[in-house]
Amino acid sequence: MRFPRSLRWQLMLAFTGIVALVVLAAALGMAMLIEHAVWAPLDAALQEEAETLTQLRAIGRVDFLGAVAREAGDHELGAGKFIRVTAPDGHTLAESGTMPLAVAALARAGVPAPPAATIAAEKGPYRVVWYAAADGSWAEIGVRVGRHVRTLERARLAIAGAAAVLLAALMLLAWEIPTHATAELDRLLARLEAAVGHLRRFTADAAHELRTPIAALRAHLDVALARERSAEAYRAGLLDALEQTERLERLAADLLTLSAVEAGVGTEARREMVRLDALAREVAEFLEPVAQEQGRHFACRVERPVTVRGTPDLLKRLVLNLVDNAFRHTPPTAAVELSVRAEDGAATIEVRDAGPGVPAADLPEVFERFRRGPGPTAGTGLGLALCREITTRHGGQIALESAPAAGTTVTVTLPLAAAEPQV
Repeated sequence: MRFPRSLRWQLMLAFTGIVALVVLAAALGMAMLIEHAVWAPLDAALQEEAETLTQLRAIGRVDFLGAVAREAGDHELGAGKFIRVTAPDGHTLAESGTMPLAVAALARAGVPAPPAATIAAEKGPYRVVWYAAADGSWAEIGVRVGRHVRTLERARLAIAGAAAVLLAALMLLAWEIPTHATAELDRLLARLEAAVGHLRRFTADAAHELRTPIAALRAHLDVALARERSAEAYRAGLLDALEQTERLERLAADLLTLSAVEAGVGTEARREMVRLDALAREVAEFLEPVAQEQGRHFACRVERPVTVRGTPDLLKRLVLNLVDNAFRHTPPTAAVELSVRAEDGAATIEVRDAGPGVPAADLPEVFERFRRGPGPTAGTGLGLALCREITTRHGGQIALESAPAAGTTVTVTLPLAAAEPQV
């Protein structure tokens, strides 16, 4: 199950849209702040001069106004400075410097003058300040501001570049965050889907496989209770019932173990260093009495310590199932050998028997669930399926080689534990 890709795009676009608005607002705010820092001191100085000139007009010192205007025109607030003081009736009271045509045209057009503005003129941009007095007269002062404009242009370019880089980085982040988030959701949904699959499979297997031993157990009990029988007959019936009960117990245990291994329940948390050589000897000691009872030759060969990382209980179950499978499906005269060794960077578990072998037609299905082979004692049909699942969960491989009258060899290879070098 995969999380819808369209949702990733929706999340990314939503995140990008919000971030773009924030970045744009921040860029505009920074540009306005820099523009204010550039123009505010110049505008204040120009406006102060314009106010001084209109105050002279207001107090009637028109004769002194021209000299003050010329003196103010010499002040170094910027190159190309001009001053003009206009009476309420529109005639010029005093002026200094050369007013650019663009500023003059603006005044003639009757355009309402803003307090300050940057105007493009033939000799470069001008910063012009207008100041209107209470009596209707007004003054306008301007200076060339090419250096200021270039500074603002460079600042705007720097802000735009930084905003673009930041937005690109945040877009990448906006893609990565939903990708990682949806990847986690994908893994969660996959685990849920696998768990539901395991549950359905377990339910189907249990319903199918438990039906036969339960029916057989009930039949034995019904026969035993149908009429009065001798003590020996009752004993025989109870023994049959006990055999079916043991079969049910083995089947239920194998089903539960296989289901738990497939679902990975508790297996990852219990990984530790496991000595396969010691584990093989332990299994051999446990099964030796069974081999002696059958009159079977059974040998365990371990060359040197072999260490892997895994779940001890499951690895022990793996070796036990392999040897038990050989015991069940070969006659007592067939020898069985268990060996553990390390070669080519891998740990190898090998169980070899001298039995009749597996027919070639059955070889492709020997690891399937509920595939019961011929033999003196029938199993649950889950032994090799469980072995394959345990091997796979430990990152290994399992293979079976067999030929009629040539015996069978099951080989399991597992990664050696790198943390503990072999000696």
